[in-house]
Order: sequence, then C-alpha cells, then structure tokens
Amino acid sequence: MNHIWNPIVRLILQSPLHGMMDKTILLLTYVGQKSGKTITLPVQYVQEGRKVYVMPGAPKLKKWWHNIHENTPVNVFLRGQNYQASASLLTPENNLLDIASILGMFFNKFNEAARMQKLQRNSDGNYKAEDLARIAKGVIVVRIDLPAE
Repeated sequence: MNHIWNPIVRLILQSPLHGMMDKTILLLTYVGQKSGKTITLPVQYVQEGRKVYVMPGAPKLKKWWHNIHENTPVNVFLRGQNYQASASLLTPENNLLDIASILGMFFNKFNEAARMQKLQRNSDGNYKAEDLARIAKGVIVVRIDLPAE
C-alpha cells in the first residue's frame, strides 16, 4: 500500500494543504547506500527543539533505515520548510535509555499507539519507565539534527 499512499502524502505535504498532515508527518530524503538513488519517504515524527525523531514501523520488515549511519546527510521537508540536516541511527544495543525517553514523547503525541501497547501511567502522568524500556528493546530511532536557526 505504501506505493499508493506515499506519493499522495508527498503531494499533500508539498502543497499549500500541508497543514492537514505536517504536525505528524514530514518528508525525509536520503541517498540509498547501494543504489545511489535519492529516495523521499513520508515518515511520522516527534520533535524536541532542533532534534526530530523518526521511528520506522516494523523495523525488521523495513529496510530504508539501513541507509542511516552516524551524521548521514539528509533533507527534511518539515511544516513547509526545507532543511539540510544530519541523521544518526539510535539502536537498543547502544541507546536504550534514549529510545525509551523518545518513546515517551511519541506515545504522548500519538495516544492511540500507547493504548495499543496497553501502557500505564505513573501518578505523575508519565508512562512507566519499565514499560518504555521493554518496548524500546525492539525499536529503532532515526535522530535528525536540524541546523541552528
């Protein structure tokens, strides 16, 4: 289905109607490591300051994130603006606590995903750290560092 929906989403995000989707979806452009082709994908994101986080859904099935390493040059089309940025891959083996924290932001933004995971909140309103750490073990995150303004 991605081959049908991705072009439609790209078209909307690059049009004056981008406000319909751009609070949750951005366009990420990178160069394929083996093919050398420029590839643009719509991806769901969360943002904290100048850092943008993308979590490839079903990372064992999707391969695009294998093109991201430390400080990989990417282009990001975010809320109607184009940015030359740098992306790095966060893995559970090396960044488990960071991924758990990013998952907390993701689940706060996408409440339905938290409900699907049956997450519980602490008395302070945050998701339980042990739940986030458990889920983080199977999550890959692409961290995008936007340029300074």
